[in-house]
Amino acid sequence: MLGRMNTNEITLWVQAGAVVVAVGASIVALVVSTLDRRNARWIAAEDRRAALGHAQLMFEQEALLRLLQNLRRGGHTDSVISKDMGAEAGALISAVGPEKLPRNWAKQVAQTESELLAYVDDEEQPDWQRRAVEAHIALNDVTRDIRERIAAGAKA
Repeated sequence: MLGRMNTNEITLWVQAGAVVVAVGASIVALVVSTLDRRNARWIAAEDRRAALGHAQLMFEQEALLRLLQNLRRGGHTDSVISKDMGAEAGALISAVGPEKLPRNWAKQVAQTESELLAYVDDEEQPDWQRRAVEAHIALNDVTRDIRERIAAGAKA
């Protein structure tokens, strides 16, 4: 067959082959690029999850160090300072949560979110306490949101 083809026909076949090879190479490049982007997104998501987890652990470590220092003082003879220490301890226990501090939580916080919300809505309670409980609820929400994001990132 090649013996009967002239130079123009051979040139057309070579050009057609080159086009087929170029189209194939383009398709392969698109597939590789898509897989590379998917992998890069996965790596970025893992990096974000790890960073968020690390930040959460660092926050909890700092809160636990402050709580430990607070609890090791053993109270104070001045009732105002003693109340401040108790308030700080309660806030730190809330920030760390009942999973890591179950006994402290049971002693210091020990209320469900619905009980806390009922307290916030109770007009007979002092305003400053209701505002503090509202802040406590917000702290719990933020902590829960962070933990859910870390967990969701681990599943992805």
